[in-house]
Amino acid sequence: MIIASIDRHPIIRKGLGLFLQEQFESAVLLESESYESFIKSFTNQVPDLIILGFTEESNICESEIVRIAKEKMPDTPVVVYDGKPRYEMAVYSLVAGASAYLVKNSCLNELVKCLKSVTQGKRYMSDDVMDILLKQCMKAAIEKERIALLSEEELIIARLICQGLPSDEIANIRSRKISVINKQKLSIYKKLEMTNVVELRNLILS
Repeated sequence: MIIASIDRHPIIRKGLGLFLQEQFESAVLLESESYESFIKSFTNQVPDLIILGFTEESNICESEIVRIAKEKMPDTPVVVYDGKPRYEMAVYSLVAGASAYLVKNSCLNELVKCLKSVTQGKRYMSDDVMDILLKQCMKAAIEKERIALLSEEELIIARLICQGLPSDEIANIRSRKISVINKQKLSIYKKLEMTNVVELRNLILS
């Protein structure tokens, strides 16, 4: 089995490499600090498995690497090995084509289960990651219910408020009196049980 281990930290690559060789006796490891360097160093190699490491500082855009790798090697499963559990990174990586999302502080048994699953063509997520995803889904559902409390006109005004527009500008845009806009503002904050625009933005723009 050819396994590509991609991580910017050499210590993590070496430690992971030793572990993989213990688990897969016939494993051939291809180590690189980035996907770009992997392609340059192993141009003609198509690994049976890619373990793509992200650091805690990695931003969400780096999940695009998964999509690029899957376009080039559609039959090769990609395991995202993240420095910390992140809902957005998990979702973006899985949508991009990753077979699994795992956090680096997971126990070794979890890693073994993950690798066995993906090499059998299955997807894998640990219980911790599933918990994060479920909590976020529940949060989104609750937020949707709160937004549904607003009328169509109130929702439009709420979005204009979130853009930082003052009452007089909103009144001009909606062809309403300023007093009417101010009354609707109060209604919006009361229905949503909020007191300031920061809270409103977090809900409406999330």
